Amino acid sequence: MANFSVSNLTNLTMKGEEKDVFNLVFISITIIVITIACPFTIGLNMLVIIAIKRRRRLQNNGNIMLACLAVSDVLTGLTAQPSFILWKTALLLGSDIANVFLAIHGLCIIVLSYSSALHLMMVVGEKMIAIKYPFWYPSVMTTRNMKMGVLFCWVYSSSFGLPVQLIRGSGALYFISASHIAFACVVFVSTSNVILYFETRRHRKMIKAQQLPQEQVETFLKENKAFKTTVIVVGAVGICLVPGILYTLMLAIGFSQERILRSMEGIARTFVMINSLLNPLIYCWRQEEIRKFVFRTLMQAVHPVNESLA
Repeated sequence: MANFSVSNLTNLTMKGEEKDVFNLVFISITIIVITIACPFTIGLNMLVIIAIKRRRRLQNNGNIMLACLAVSDVLTGLTAQPSFILWKTALLLGSDIANVFLAIHGLCIIVLSYSSALHLMMVVGEKMIAIKYPFWYPSVMTTRNMKMGVLFCWVYSSSFGLPVQLIRGSGALYFISASHIAFACVVFVSTSNVILYFETRRHRKMIKAQQLPQEQVETFLKENKAFKTTVIVVGAVGICLVPGILYTLMLAIGFSQERILRSMEGIARTFVMINSLLNPLIYCWRQEEIRKFVFRTLMQAVHPVNESLA
Protein backbone atom coordinates (compact mmCIF):
# COMPACT_ATOMS: atom_id res chain seq x y z
CA MET A 1 0.00 0.00 0.00
CA ALA A 2 1.37 3.43 -1.03
CA ASN A 3 2.68 5.67 1.73
CA PHE A 4 1.53 9.30 1.15
CA SER A 5 3.29 10.82 4.16
CA VAL A 6 4.90 14.24 3.74
CA SER A 7 8.39 12.77 3.93
CA ASN A 8 7.70 10.69 0.82
CA LEU A 9 5.89 13.29 -1.27
CA THR A 10 9.02 14.37 -3.11
CA ASN A 11 9.71 10.75 -4.08
CA LEU A 12 6.52 10.51 -6.15
CA THR A 13 6.91 10.91 -9.91
CA MET A 14 4.94 12.81 -12.54
CA LYS A 15 5.69 11.91 -16.16
CA GLY A 16 9.10 10.65 -15.09
CA GLU A 17 9.95 13.83 -13.13
CA GLU A 18 9.95 14.53 -9.42
CA LYS A 19 6.65 15.72 -8.05
CA ASP A 20 7.11 18.12 -5.15
CA VAL A 21 4.70 19.31 -2.52
CA PHE A 22 3.99 22.53 -4.43
CA ASN A 23 2.84 20.63 -7.53
CA LEU A 24 0.68 18.29 -5.47
CA VAL A 25 -1.05 21.16 -3.69
CA PHE A 26 -1.40 23.19 -6.89
CA ILE A 27 -2.95 20.29 -8.84
CA SER A 28 -5.29 19.52 -5.93
CA ILE A 29 -6.48 23.14 -5.81
CA THR A 30 -7.19 23.26 -9.55
CA ILE A 31 -9.13 19.99 -9.32
CA ILE A 32 -11.25 21.37 -6.47
CA VAL A 33 -11.89 24.68 -8.25
CA ILE A 34 -12.95 23.09 -11.53
CA THR A 35 -15.00 20.39 -9.77
CA ILE A 36 -17.00 23.10 -7.98
CA ALA A 37 -17.30 25.26 -11.12
CA CYS A 38 -18.36 22.46 -13.48
CA PRO A 39 -22.02 21.94 -12.44
CA PHE A 40 -22.60 25.69 -12.09
CA THR A 41 -21.09 26.28 -15.54
CA ILE A 42 -23.48 23.79 -17.12
CA GLY A 43 -26.55 24.76 -15.08
CA LEU A 44 -26.31 28.56 -15.29
CA ASN A 45 -25.53 28.62 -19.01
CA MET A 46 -28.39 26.22 -19.70
CA LEU A 47 -30.74 28.48 -17.75
CA VAL A 48 -29.58 31.50 -19.77
CA ILE A 49 -30.26 29.63 -23.03
CA ILE A 50 -33.68 28.48 -21.81
CA ALA A 51 -34.57 31.99 -20.63
CA ILE A 52 -33.77 33.50 -24.03
CA LYS A 53 -35.63 30.71 -25.80
CA ARG A 54 -38.78 30.99 -23.66
CA ARG A 55 -39.01 34.75 -23.10
CA ARG A 56 -40.16 36.52 -26.26
CA ARG A 57 -38.92 39.89 -24.95
CA LEU A 58 -35.42 38.45 -24.74
CA GLN A 59 -35.42 37.14 -28.29
CA ASN A 60 -33.49 39.93 -29.97
CA ASN A 61 -30.41 39.40 -32.11
CA GLY A 62 -28.00 40.49 -29.38
CA ASN A 63 -29.36 38.00 -26.85
CA ILE A 64 -29.46 35.24 -29.46
CA MET A 65 -25.74 35.84 -30.06
CA LEU A 66 -25.16 35.62 -26.30
CA ALA A 67 -27.13 32.35 -26.23
CA CYS A 68 -24.86 30.96 -28.96
CA LEU A 69 -21.85 31.94 -26.85
CA ALA A 70 -23.52 30.22 -23.88
CA VAL A 71 -23.68 26.99 -25.92
CA SER A 72 -19.87 27.03 -26.11
CA ASP A 73 -19.77 27.57 -22.35
CA VAL A 74 -22.14 24.65 -21.74
CA LEU A 75 -19.94 22.38 -23.85
CA THR A 76 -16.95 23.57 -21.83
CA GLY A 77 -18.71 22.36 -18.69
CA LEU A 78 -19.66 19.06 -20.33
CA THR A 79 -16.31 18.20 -21.95
CA ALA A 80 -13.32 20.41 -21.15
CA GLN A 81 -13.86 20.66 -17.40
CA PRO A 82 -14.54 16.94 -16.72
CA SER A 83 -11.60 15.87 -18.90
CA PHE A 84 -9.40 18.36 -17.01
CA ILE A 85 -10.49 16.85 -13.69
CA LEU A 86 -9.82 13.31 -14.94
CA TRP A 87 -6.42 14.33 -16.34
CA LYS A 88 -5.22 15.99 -13.14
CA THR A 89 -6.61 13.20 -10.96
CA ALA A 90 -4.78 10.61 -13.07
CA LEU A 91 -1.58 12.66 -12.65
CA LEU A 92 -1.96 12.60 -8.88
CA LEU A 93 -2.47 8.83 -8.96
CA GLY A 94 0.47 8.33 -11.33
CA SER A 95 -1.73 6.60 -13.90
CA ASP A 96 -0.57 6.17 -17.50
CA ILE A 97 -4.06 7.05 -18.74
CA ALA A 98 -3.35 10.69 -17.85
CA ASN A 99 -1.96 11.28 -21.35
CA VAL A 100 -5.25 10.12 -22.87
CA PHE A 101 -7.27 12.55 -20.78
CA LEU A 102 -4.76 15.29 -21.57
CA ALA A 103 -5.24 14.74 -25.31
CA ILE A 104 -9.03 14.81 -24.95
CA HIS A 105 -8.93 17.91 -22.79
CA GLY A 106 -6.48 19.68 -25.09
CA LEU A 107 -8.66 19.10 -28.13
CA CYS A 108 -11.83 20.20 -26.30
CA ILE A 109 -10.31 23.33 -24.82
CA ILE A 110 -8.77 24.60 -28.05
CA VAL A 111 -11.88 23.93 -30.17
CA LEU A 112 -14.15 25.58 -27.61
CA SER A 113 -11.74 28.49 -27.10
CA TYR A 114 -11.69 29.11 -30.85
CA SER A 115 -15.48 28.87 -30.95
CA SER A 116 -15.92 31.26 -28.03
CA ALA A 117 -13.54 33.81 -29.60
CA LEU A 118 -15.40 33.71 -32.92
CA HIS A 119 -18.78 33.95 -31.20
CA LEU A 120 -17.48 36.89 -29.18
CA MET A 121 -16.52 38.64 -32.41
CA MET A 122 -20.07 38.07 -33.66
CA VAL A 123 -21.53 39.51 -30.46
CA VAL A 124 -19.38 42.64 -30.76
CA GLY A 125 -20.04 42.86 -34.51
CA GLU A 126 -23.79 42.81 -33.91
CA LYS A 127 -23.49 45.73 -31.49
CA MET A 128 -21.20 47.54 -33.92
CA ILE A 129 -23.78 47.37 -36.71
CA ALA A 130 -26.69 48.19 -34.40
CA ILE A 131 -25.11 51.40 -33.06
CA LYS A 132 -22.81 52.55 -35.85
CA TYR A 133 -24.79 51.45 -38.90
CA PRO A 134 -28.45 51.16 -37.83
CA PHE A 135 -29.75 51.52 -41.41
CA TRP A 136 -27.77 48.45 -42.50
CA TYR A 137 -28.85 46.40 -39.50
CA PRO A 138 -32.11 44.84 -40.88
CA SER A 139 -30.41 43.66 -44.08
CA VAL A 140 -27.21 42.39 -42.44
CA MET A 141 -28.44 40.81 -39.19
CA THR A 142 -30.94 38.41 -40.75
CA THR A 143 -31.75 34.97 -39.33
CA ARG A 144 -30.02 33.31 -42.27
CA ASN A 145 -26.84 35.36 -41.86
CA MET A 146 -26.68 34.65 -38.14
CA LYS A 147 -27.13 30.91 -38.71
CA MET A 148 -24.38 30.95 -41.33
CA GLY A 149 -22.13 32.86 -38.93
CA VAL A 150 -22.66 30.37 -36.09
CA LEU A 151 -22.11 27.45 -38.48
CA PHE A 152 -18.85 29.03 -39.65
CA CYS A 153 -17.68 29.41 -36.03
CA TRP A 154 -18.10 25.72 -35.32
CA VAL A 155 -16.76 24.44 -38.64
CA TYR A 156 -13.65 26.65 -38.44
CA SER A 157 -13.01 25.80 -34.77
CA SER A 158 -13.39 22.06 -35.36
CA SER A 159 -11.26 22.12 -38.51
CA PHE A 160 -8.32 23.83 -36.79
CA GLY A 161 -8.56 22.21 -33.37
CA LEU A 162 -7.02 18.83 -34.23
CA PRO A 163 -4.13 20.13 -36.42
CA VAL A 164 -3.12 22.64 -33.74
CA GLN A 165 -3.06 19.87 -31.13
CA LEU A 166 -0.88 17.71 -33.37
CA ILE A 167 1.83 20.40 -33.63
CA ARG A 168 1.73 21.18 -29.92
CA GLY A 169 5.22 21.82 -28.55
CA SER A 170 6.72 22.85 -31.89
CA GLY A 171 7.60 26.35 -30.69
CA ALA A 172 6.87 29.27 -33.00
CA LEU A 173 4.65 27.21 -35.35
CA TYR A 174 2.41 26.23 -32.45
CA PHE A 175 2.31 29.81 -31.20
CA ILE A 176 1.23 31.17 -34.59
CA SER A 177 -1.36 28.44 -35.13
CA ALA A 178 -2.80 28.59 -31.63
CA SER A 179 -2.95 32.37 -31.39
CA HIS A 180 -4.17 33.44 -34.83
CA ILE A 181 -7.83 33.53 -33.81
CA ALA A 182 -6.99 35.14 -30.47
CA PHE A 183 -5.00 37.83 -32.27
CA ALA A 184 -7.81 38.48 -34.77
CA CYS A 185 -10.33 38.58 -31.92
CA VAL A 186 -8.27 41.08 -29.90
CA VAL A 187 -7.76 43.38 -32.89
CA PHE A 188 -11.40 43.25 -34.00
CA VAL A 189 -12.91 43.59 -30.53
CA SER A 190 -10.54 46.39 -29.48
CA THR A 191 -11.08 48.38 -32.67
CA SER A 192 -14.85 47.91 -32.53
CA ASN A 193 -15.05 48.99 -28.89
CA VAL A 194 -13.04 52.15 -29.57
CA ILE A 195 -15.32 53.02 -32.50
CA LEU A 196 -18.43 52.29 -30.43
CA TYR A 197 -17.15 54.40 -27.55
CA PHE A 198 -16.86 57.49 -29.74
CA GLU A 199 -20.15 56.71 -31.45
CA THR A 200 -22.04 56.39 -28.17
CA ARG A 201 -20.43 59.60 -26.91
CA ARG A 202 -21.60 61.39 -30.06
CA HIS A 203 -25.12 60.08 -29.54
CA ARG A 204 -25.15 61.28 -25.94
CA LYS A 205 -24.21 64.78 -27.06
CA MET A 206 -27.03 64.73 -29.62
CA ILE A 207 -29.48 63.57 -26.97
CA LYS A 208 -28.44 66.39 -24.63
CA ALA A 209 -28.88 68.86 -27.49
CA GLN A 210 -32.29 67.27 -28.23
CA GLN A 211 -31.26 66.56 -31.82
CA LEU A 212 -32.67 63.02 -31.88
CA PRO A 213 -36.34 61.98 -31.96
CA GLN A 214 -37.65 60.15 -28.90
CA GLU A 215 -37.88 56.82 -30.71
CA GLN A 216 -34.20 56.92 -31.66
CA VAL A 217 -33.28 57.98 -28.13
CA GLU A 218 -35.04 54.92 -26.66
CA THR A 219 -33.40 52.63 -29.19
CA PHE A 220 -29.98 54.09 -28.45
CA LEU A 221 -30.39 53.74 -24.68
CA LYS A 222 -31.38 50.10 -25.10
CA GLU A 223 -28.48 49.34 -27.43
CA ASN A 224 -26.06 51.27 -25.20
CA LYS A 225 -27.00 49.13 -22.19
CA ALA A 226 -26.47 45.99 -24.27
CA PHE A 227 -23.12 47.40 -25.44
CA LYS A 228 -22.01 47.89 -21.83
CA THR A 229 -22.88 44.24 -21.13
CA THR A 230 -20.77 43.23 -24.12
CA VAL A 231 -17.85 45.32 -22.86
CA ILE A 232 -18.01 43.58 -19.47
CA VAL A 233 -18.10 40.16 -21.15
CA VAL A 234 -15.12 41.13 -23.31
CA GLY A 235 -13.25 42.40 -20.26
CA ALA A 236 -13.83 39.14 -18.40
CA VAL A 237 -12.60 37.16 -21.40
CA GLY A 238 -9.51 39.35 -21.67
CA ILE A 239 -8.59 38.87 -18.03
CA CYS A 240 -9.08 35.11 -18.24
CA LEU A 241 -6.91 34.87 -21.36
CA VAL A 242 -3.87 36.63 -19.87
CA PRO A 243 -2.34 33.46 -18.31
CA GLY A 244 -2.92 31.57 -21.56
CA ILE A 245 -1.18 34.26 -23.60
CA LEU A 246 1.78 34.24 -21.23
CA TYR A 247 1.98 30.44 -21.35
CA THR A 248 1.86 30.37 -25.17
CA LEU A 249 4.60 33.00 -25.34
CA MET A 250 6.73 30.95 -22.97
CA LEU A 251 6.36 27.93 -25.25
CA ALA A 252 7.16 30.01 -28.31
CA ILE A 253 10.45 31.31 -26.90
CA GLY A 254 11.50 27.89 -25.62
CA PHE A 255 11.22 28.57 -21.89
CA SER A 256 12.94 25.66 -20.15
CA GLN A 257 11.77 25.78 -16.51
CA GLU A 258 9.41 22.77 -16.46
CA ARG A 259 8.00 23.47 -13.01
CA ILE A 260 7.02 27.03 -13.95
CA LEU A 261 5.65 25.86 -17.30
CA ARG A 262 3.46 23.23 -15.64
CA SER A 263 2.13 25.76 -13.14
CA MET A 264 1.43 28.35 -15.83
CA GLU A 265 -0.29 25.75 -18.00
CA GLY A 266 -2.56 24.75 -15.13
CA ILE A 267 -3.39 28.39 -14.36
CA ALA A 268 -4.07 29.14 -18.03
CA ARG A 269 -6.42 26.20 -18.50
CA THR A 270 -8.22 26.94 -15.24
CA PHE A 271 -8.80 30.60 -16.08
CA VAL A 272 -10.10 29.79 -19.57
CA MET A 273 -12.62 27.34 -18.13
CA ILE A 274 -13.65 29.64 -15.28
CA ASN A 275 -14.58 32.26 -17.90
CA SER A 276 -17.43 29.96 -18.98
CA LEU A 277 -18.87 30.38 -15.49
CA LEU A 278 -18.40 34.14 -15.37
CA ASN A 279 -20.38 34.79 -18.57
CA PRO A 280 -23.82 33.66 -17.29
CA LEU A 281 -23.22 35.55 -14.04
CA ILE A 282 -22.64 38.71 -16.11
CA TYR A 283 -25.82 38.10 -18.12
CA CYS A 284 -27.83 37.70 -14.91
CA TRP A 285 -26.29 40.81 -13.41
CA ARG A 286 -26.90 42.99 -16.46
CA GLN A 287 -30.32 41.72 -17.62
CA GLU A 288 -33.15 41.73 -15.11
CA GLU A 289 -35.38 39.42 -17.17
CA ILE A 290 -32.72 36.70 -17.32
CA ARG A 291 -31.90 37.20 -13.64
CA LYS A 292 -35.54 36.77 -12.59
CA PHE A 293 -35.95 33.65 -14.72
CA VAL A 294 -32.76 32.04 -13.39
CA PHE A 295 -33.53 32.76 -9.73
CA ARG A 296 -37.16 31.68 -10.07
CA THR A 297 -36.07 28.40 -11.68
CA LEU A 298 -33.48 27.81 -8.97
CA MET A 299 -36.02 28.51 -6.24
CA GLN A 300 -38.47 26.07 -7.81
CA ALA A 301 -35.73 23.44 -7.88
CA VAL A 302 -34.86 24.03 -4.21
CA HIS A 303 -38.48 24.26 -2.98
CA PRO A 304 -40.60 22.21 -5.39
CA VAL A 305 -43.21 21.34 -2.77
CA ASN A 306 -43.82 24.92 -1.71
CA GLU A 307 -44.10 26.05 -5.34
CA SER A 308 -46.63 23.31 -6.14
CA LEU A 309 -48.81 24.31 -3.19
CA ALA A 310 -48.68 28.02 -3.97
